[in-house]
Parts: sequence; C-alpha cells; structure tokens
Amino acid sequence: MPYRKQRFISTLKHSLGDILLNDIHNPELQFVSISEVSVSNDLKRARIYVSSPTQNMEDIIEQLNKAKGFIKKRLPEKMSLRYVPELDFYEDVGFEMDQKISDMNQT
Repeated sequence: MPYRKQRFISTLKHSLGDILLNDIHNPELQFVSISEVSVSNDLKRARIYVSSPTQNMEDIIEQLNKAKGFIKKRLPEKMSLRYVPELDFYEDVGFEMDQKISDMNQT
C-alpha cells in the first residue's frame, strides 16, 4: 500500500475517533470504537468498520449514518482536506467472532 494512502487512513481513523469522542454528544455512540478504515484508490470513499461491546450494532450503524453529515463537516477541520471522502459505516464482524472465541475459552 502506498505511503500516502497509509498516512491518509491513519489520520482519518484518528480524526473520526476524535469526532466520536469529543464532538458527537450521543450516548448511544459513547462506546463505539473504530476497528478498521479502508479507502478507495482515489481516496474519495471510505469504509469504516466499527464495533461496540455494549450495544446493538444495527442501532449504532443507524445513528452513525444519521450523524454522517455532521462528521463530514468536522473532518476538514481535523484533517485539512480539500475533498471529504464519502463515509460508509459497517459492523466489524471480526470483533464479534473474537468475543465468541474468548467466551468459549473461558468456559
């Protein structure tokens, strides 16, 4: 992966985390963590994989999609972007699998 793309992904992930933690005042999104971010080659579309150990993921994805406009307005302030990528939120199924395996190991 090119260095520019890696740097963009790292900065985007950090900025999204900062926005979720400090700028969005929605208690349903309080324990959401960003597991992974992937972007298209032209950096115009971003897939954000999120997880939460405490809440229903369908509700979380719905809330993130409702807040997408606000997040897109805040990103240029955090990252100094000319073009804000289109954000797509997805459930991180790997997190759920890790929890199931961990639960099986404890019993």
